[in-house]
Amino acid sequence: MYNTFFQLKSNPFSQAQPLSSVFLPTTHRLALELLTKEINKSSGIFILRGAIGVGKSCLIKALVESFSNKSEVVFNHLNPASRLQLSAPEHNQLIMKSFTDIYLNTAKQQATVFILDNANKFSTSFLKGLLNKVAEQNKSQPTMLILTGPPDLKSQIKNLKLKKQTSQLIKALSLNPLNGEEITDYINYRLSCSGYSKNSLFTDKAIESVAELSKGIPWLINTICGVCLFQASLDEQAVIEKETVKIATEFCFLPETISDKQDTIKQAISPQENNSSKKNQQVQFLHNNLEQILKSNLLKKRMTL
Repeated sequence: MYNTFFQLKSNPFSQAQPLSSVFLPTTHRLALELLTKEINKSSGIFILRGAIGVGKSCLIKALVESFSNKSEVVFNHLNPASRLQLSAPEHNQLIMKSFTDIYLNTAKQQATVFILDNANKFSTSFLKGLLNKVAEQNKSQPTMLILTGPPDLKSQIKNLKLKKQTSQLIKALSLNPLNGEEITDYINYRLSCSGYSKNSLFTDKAIESVAELSKGIPWLINTICGVCLFQASLDEQAVIEKETVKIATEFCFLPETISDKQDTIKQAISPQENNSSKKNQQVQFLHNNLEQILKSNLLKKRMTL
């Protein structure tokens, strides 16, 4: 395992990162500040949108943690179940019932913040009913709803034809991919959280290559950098060069096309329904079996040399 080779106390690019290693770039910090400010006002509907892997979940974690010592604010995740259940009518009914029950059992002096992840996966009728209900309940008790989803979630919500009082409560926040400087800071920060105390492990050219391949999406940066560390440890390289990135990513599943602009990100990351299942399974398999896959492929390659 490359942790031993690089003298790391943990995997720096694990997808299941602890809150202490969450890196928030500029747009994420601004969004966190705005959400914190609005929660203190205790009302509103917020659309938190961005490409898959851009850091929406990390931002939500940081937001909840920032209010951990404030009993007057209560956070509630409305859809912790599997994504496969999101389209089931009975699942939607359970979410709506959960929303009502939580609202009725929350003290009047407390502000309630509901979080609905992957809001784009829900039906038009469900979203319309939920948003109008939030607006209605805001009349008697402070209630806030945060919807997360892809860049086009704002348009999806706009097309719901909501009541005027509901539309007036809606604000949209967009999370952008990391820029070049932020990618460097991100990689070095994640390494430092894992105990790496030497000079930069990745050369400037290597980071440029990672940036080009990932388009600034943290999820992809983690995947690429994790593969690079494994490749470098096999080759006993103390520093990761551009060539290391090139070799490592030959064994790494990456989306075929990622647009430079967030609002036009191709469906290679978030495929259409008819082919999403297969690609999502491939990505998940890679994440779960990354080391084993790479080791097998590299051994086969070397045996044929």
